[in-house]
Amino acid sequence: MKINTKILCKISLILNKMGISSLITKLNIETGNEEFDKKELVKELFALIIDNLYKAEEQIIELISQVKEISVEEAQDVDVVEFIKELLNNKKIQSFLKFA
Repeated sequence: MKINTKILCKISLILNKMGISSLITKLNIETGNEEFDKKELVKELFALIIDNLYKAEEQIIELISQVKEISVEEAQDVDVVEFIKELLNNKKIQSFLKFA
């Protein structure tokens, strides 16, 4: 999955529109086990995003279209849960979210 500036800006817009940008910085999972911390962070982010999905429906469909390089119409049929999991497991996205 190629993550470019346009995609990162779209993710930032979505997080802002969902109202979870400030909540991300409050997520503090540091047990000393990096692998466990990563999994817990992904779970927490996933829950925040799913809870607020409706607030940025159009932008999420546009993001899916951009990332998967498909039409907006095709993006509407993509499994959004799997898409979000893919994004949250992307190392570039994880790094970006740490600074969001």
